[in-house]
Amino acid sequence: MTKFRFTILMLLFPIVLAAQQTPEQLFDEANRAYQQGNFAEAAARYELIRESGVADATIYYNLGNAYYKSGNVGKAILNYERALKLTPNDDDLLHNLQLANLMIVNKVDAAPRLFIWDWWDAVKDAFSLNGITWIVYGFFLLFTASIMVVLLARSFSIRNAGFVAGLASLVLVILSSTIFIGKLNAVQRSDTAIVTASITTVKNSPDEKSSDAFVLHEGVKVFITDKVNEWLKIRLADGKVGWLEQKAAEII
Repeated sequence: MTKFRFTILMLLFPIVLAAQQTPEQLFDEANRAYQQGNFAEAAARYELIRESGVADATIYYNLGNAYYKSGNVGKAILNYERALKLTPNDDDLLHNLQLANLMIVNKVDAAPRLFIWDWWDAVKDAFSLNGITWIVYGFFLLFTASIMVVLLARSFSIRNAGFVAGLASLVLVILSSTIFIGKLNAVQRSDTAIVTASITTVKNSPDEKSSDAFVLHEGVKVFITDKVNEWLKIRLADGKVGWLEQKAAEII
């Protein structure tokens, strides 16, 4: 993750924080704090950038590293997962997320599901949102050019080739657009969260006096299925359900 990438980002997000510091200045301060071993301070600086509205994989990745080094596994996994939405094929990110997941106390085994859903997730994860956007755009331009050839070419053989190319490019536009929609929905979804409280008790109903269902530790991913006041109804990958206080988890 380079400073150059973030410098380009600053051209797109020309914001100034209350302390009159630009995100780039905060980024430099956070990097210095991290290099000096002040991981909590580095995390605080990265958080200021994130809270200002900058949604960038570099920030999430660095923030995850700072939290991991400071021993906050829940927050580390949360930010690694946020970065993963934007850069699903980053080897360093995947490696660090794997290390952080090894530190989770609760081991949740995913319930079996149809292979087609695993295949669909693999297809979506093969592309970043920006990458699949450019692919759709490229195929659309190819389709448009093919239609122009069909309409303007005088030679029958050239028109026929344009027709075949147009048909093929239309199929590719439809397929890539489907992947784009799936990727966009995955990036924008707000029904998954990470437990950030060091330990929390999940209840059988949205009430502090309700009976206990099970206990979760920081770092566990949960799926939100409902919300009542300050309580979230959650489902784990293994199918367990219960009610969790909202303050104990953060949306990815």
